[in-house]
Amino acid sequence: MKNILLAAALAATAFAQSAEDWPTGNRTTPPTINSVSPLGVARGATVEMNVEGLNLARTSAVYFSEPGIKARILRIKELPDLSDVRLGSNGTPSTVDLGPLPPRNQVALEVTVDPKSPIGPVGLRLLTPLGTSPEARFEVEPYYGESSDREPNNTPEEALETYLPTILVGTISKPGDVDYYKLNVKDGEQLVFEDAARELGSSLQPVIGIYDSNQNLVKEFGNYGGREQITFAYKFSKGGTYYLRVADYQSSGSGGHFYRTKVGRLPLALAAFPLGVEKGKAAQIRLTGYNLGKETVEVKGEPSPEDMRSVIFRPQTPAGLAFNRVKLALGDWPEMLASGSNTSLAQAQPVTVPATINGRLEAAENYYRFHARKGEQVVLEVDANRLGSLLDSILEIVDAKGASVERATVRCVLETSTTLFDRGSTGRGLRITSQSGFAVGDYMMVGAEIIKVAAMPRGPDDDFTFEGFDNQRLTYFDTTAEAHAVDSPVYKVQFFPAGAKFAPNGLPVVHLPYRNDDGGPGYEKDSLLHFTAPADGDYVVRLHDVRGLKGPDYTYRLTMRPPTSDFMLSVSQKNPNVPQGGRIPVTVTAFRIDDFDGPIEVSVKDLPAGLHATSGVIGSGQTSVTLLLSSDEDARLDGAVPLEVVGRAQLGKQWAERRADTDDRLKLISLMPKSDIIMTTETKQVVLEPGGTAEVEVAIHRNNNYGGRVPVEVRNLPPGVRVLDVGLNGVLINENENRRKFVLAALPTAQPVEQPIIVSGDIETRAPQQSSYAAEPIMLKVRAKAQANALVQPAPEKPSANK
Repeated sequence: MKNILLAAALAATAFAQSAEDWPTGNRTTPPTINSVSPLGVARGATVEMNVEGLNLARTSAVYFSEPGIKARILRIKELPDLSDVRLGSNGTPSTVDLGPLPPRNQVALEVTVDPKSPIGPVGLRLLTPLGTSPEARFEVEPYYGESSDREPNNTPEEALETYLPTILVGTISKPGDVDYYKLNVKDGEQLVFEDAARELGSSLQPVIGIYDSNQNLVKEFGNYGGREQITFAYKFSKGGTYYLRVADYQSSGSGGHFYRTKVGRLPLALAAFPLGVEKGKAAQIRLTGYNLGKETVEVKGEPSPEDMRSVIFRPQTPAGLAFNRVKLALGDWPEMLASGSNTSLAQAQPVTVPATINGRLEAAENYYRFHARKGEQVVLEVDANRLGSLLDSILEIVDAKGASVERATVRCVLETSTTLFDRGSTGRGLRITSQSGFAVGDYMMVGAEIIKVAAMPRGPDDDFTFEGFDNQRLTYFDTTAEAHAVDSPVYKVQFFPAGAKFAPNGLPVVHLPYRNDDGGPGYEKDSLLHFTAPADGDYVVRLHDVRGLKGPDYTYRLTMRPPTSDFMLSVSQKNPNVPQGGRIPVTVTAFRIDDFDGPIEVSVKDLPAGLHATSGVIGSGQTSVTLLLSSDEDARLDGAVPLEVVGRAQLGKQWAERRADTDDRLKLISLMPKSDIIMTTETKQVVLEPGGTAEVEVAIHRNNNYGGRVPVEVRNLPPGVRVLDVGLNGVLINENENRRKFVLAALPTAQPVEQPIIVSGDIETRAPQQSSYAAEPIMLKVRAKAQANALVQPAPEKPSANK
């Protein structure tokens, strides 16, 4: 990697077009990567790689997520503009002026991959005078050679002949398109297929058919989704000529429906058993897969650097290291094996809590019996799908007679519905027909999931925002996030003890059982259940697959333990570009484990001279905090520097430290020239009482001839405080304005709190990266009613470019 001295004088590179025809003038668009070619590089090879995108001129360095890869910049050239068609949220062409098109560039790199580099995806970022680019990806591959898609190849007669081993490379470019390849195999030869394109962002759901020389279908893989769309093997009982047909499961096609399928005697590990090892001990792990050699390996219970909760390794095979990694859980509790006979309530296997049970779901259900005292809390969690198992688990608690144990009674008190369009099971927003009667902090039930309102809609054409982590909404009472169709009922709900009775109000009453399908962020399709024993006695855990499937590949780890408070952190954005002399917001979100609700102190570590960061606290009842990254006017860096965000909290009697996104090696801070706006606030402090309001005024100074509108975002608001009546576009400084007032309101239920809030202004660009620039923090205080009178204290006068 090469590093250079970044200077503010390089700001001129952002502006390559005249703004005469653009009423809002220029704007600084962050560097953007649109394509990488080739998408695969063989180990030990040196290739020319072309990276195309916006504002990549004067690229000076390349950063890779994996070791053993080097790059040299060969040349950079400007490319012709592409059509600029942008759609708004309603599907019609957007009318928001984003200024002239930024320059489109091609950066030619000479990329060299070490012969010992592991097979797999590699992330890269480019460093430019405007900061670092978003992450792009390519694949490090074995030295097999490519069999590239050459049209026409839509029939067996047009099939491209391949020689093994090989990598099938092509694109299902339009709906209904198929690609044929021809190959010759020996009697009894087994070929392994692995497609790497999904890791690179392909939309293809590949279906590969194997046809004999008479064009009869022998076997088809991928029609049922799952692992077969990525990896499978086939043993040819009879040698000769065969044809491979590559298609999309839904018969779709586009430039984004590409494949990179390795074919040969690939050393791949598909599964392991048991799926984990106890910390500080060693275990014999049995591997299943292809061409692995030894079936059993000894694994020590030592954490991996990228994930302190896991052991990650590549098995050694006769052909070298396996092409993929094996991930095992690292356990804290005594381990045991499932008996295998625990397939009914009567045969439930006894377990003494705490324990971790390693099992296979080879019957429809597995049962485990444990004893608990009244009020005793037991956490039950499954590790399976996250570790490569085919199991999509469900956990349920029943009593000794097999009856469901009721967790709580849910009373619906207000009804509305979803609207506008269908929503999936991820994402934090839902469009709700009516806001009336709802407030921040309310619980809603949509389908079978219970969620909590984090922010009310800013206007009639906006979503409710719900509590979440890493853009996935959180569910409560161990319910599971679901997809919701338009007009699905939505209820405001209240919670009461199990068995509670009410006078009818015309709305449902739901008796919530102890049951979980998906555990939420970080758990993927694995289950997580928090149980509190309603009485002394024996209870039974019922574990099964949500689809009713079973088999030797449906392995799992079931851990039963007392609650263990902990947290994980995620930071957004992961490659902040800090303007010289300016400030940008960075949001850190906590995923609280086992109902941990203590304060988390968050800071940025190891910043070089010239860069600064505020610290913050994720308070009780909150899940995120916004920090400010800033730089001095004369700051200089010899390249991008790591972004290290650390959280510290007291867990029980001890303090614990957790780092954000430890698996991401491309979290980088870089400098950029002076931003298009400088945001200031006319307010130093806001003091509110429950039910009170206060007016806040913000202002901007425009730089670089920027004349566009500036959406304003208010960050770090505590629960119970919201921005009032912001309209369809939120708080907005229009093109002909330089200041704006808005009103903060404390709900009547707002609790006393004191914390800084951050006001930032956004520059709308064609890049996916954030271009938001912040003012200095405003101290917000919510006090008990007798202590406050919605007091606003103006900031002291100081020189400003606006005055």
